[in-house]
Amino acid sequence: MSQGLQLILMVFATIGYAGAGASFAVARQRQLSEGDRDLGMIAVAAMLFTFGALCTAVGVGLLGVLAFGGVVLWTSYVLMAQRLGIFRIEAHHRSSSEEEAAEEKRRTG
Repeated sequence: MSQGLQLILMVFATIGYAGAGASFAVARQRQLSEGDRDLGMIAVAAMLFTFGALCTAVGVGLLGVLAFGGVVLWTSYVLMAQRLGIFRIEAHHRSSSEEEAAEEKRRTG
């Protein structure tokens, strides 16, 4: 198989995995907010994951599904879930003295 074909298959696999992660995040957000499972969105996530897994298996082999697909799927889920407000990732960590100063400011102000 030529490297060009492998590259195209991996681009398609990336799109499939990213869509599956985003779809799963949307389904989870709807379950948390409405209390009902969104089976349609879960089916879309499964379909996109299957598409990505097939493209990866043909392009680089079955281990690529775990190695490549797992990373792309997890990353797209985390980014979409953060965007939807399911959780928040903060890179800056304040020290305890900064937290105490902020708390004192809130009490007095």
